[in-house]
This record gives sequence, structure tokens and C-alpha cells, in this order.
Amino acid sequence: MAVAKIRERGQITIPKQIRESLGLKKGDVVDARIEGDCVVITPRKLVTSEDWKKLLQVMNTVHKQNRGISEEEVYQDVERAVAELRQEEYACTLP
Repeated sequence: MAVAKIRERGQITIPKQIRESLGLKKGDVVDARIEGDCVVITPRKLVTSEDWKKLLQVMNTVHKQNRGISEEEVYQDVERAVAELRQEEYACTLP
């Protein structure tokens, strides 16, 4: 088990073995939430404006191929797919 100390301004350092195991680097983003009496920290990846441009290009192509489907339905499908991928990528089990 790794131990971290809370510093003056509420900051903690994630132990090196955990950072390396998760591939976390300086500047990466994490979510923190409370589950019972535990704090759960989950890595997150941010989407860049370039990523959004690529996604919109793909969505436009798909939309053209599926004229009977509304733009809102396409957005909902994409949001669902992104959420599923994030869950798979950062899936972990708690004791």
C-alpha cells in the first residue's frame, strides 16, 4: 500500500509506483470523488479542439450516409460511445 501526506494547501503527491502504473505524467487531469469513506481518483483524458474537429468531420460523413437519422440522434450516439470508451479505458475495481 502506498501512503501520501496531505500538504499545507490540501495537496497530495500520488506515489511514483501508482503514477507509473497508470501512466500519469505532470499536467495530466484526474477526477476525485468520495465513495463511502474513501477518495477515489480516476485519470481523465481531455479532448483537444483538434480532436473535436476530427470528430465533427466523421460525424458529418456519418450523417450524410444516414439521412433518415436526426443530427440529435447522431450526437447522442457519439456521446454514448465516448462515455463507454472512457469507462472501458479507466475501468477499475474497488476492494
